[in-house]
Amino acid sequence: MDREEMIQARVAQSSGIGSFNETDFIMFNGIEKVRPFADMLRNADEALEDSIHGEPDFDLELHWKGGVMAQYHLWLGQKHQPSFLMDVTHPHLIYRVSRDMTNQLIQVLGVDE
Repeated sequence: MDREEMIQARVAQSSGIGSFNETDFIMFNGIEKVRPFADMLRNADEALEDSIHGEPDFDLELHWKGGVMAQYHLWLGQKHQPSFLMDVTHPHLIYRVSRDMTNQLIQVLGVDE
């Protein structure tokens, strides 16, 4: 997928692994608003499956031009700590999000420490 063509990100408080909150979301539209989510995917590294514990914090639904859509669970780390992503349709795919990206996501999502 071309991360540059992302046009929308929907973010919701997670319903937990195995389910997806598609109703109670905040929508981010336009290149500038979705850039942190595109950067998050572009810079994520594969991680070991045992890297994550507990339930995810957020459900992300990401949309690209051409109608392509993907859903992820996000375990948002503390400031200066990594976060983790899980592809909902491929739960064996876990990605590590850098500390810098975590800091950006905390700011974009308005999460207070």
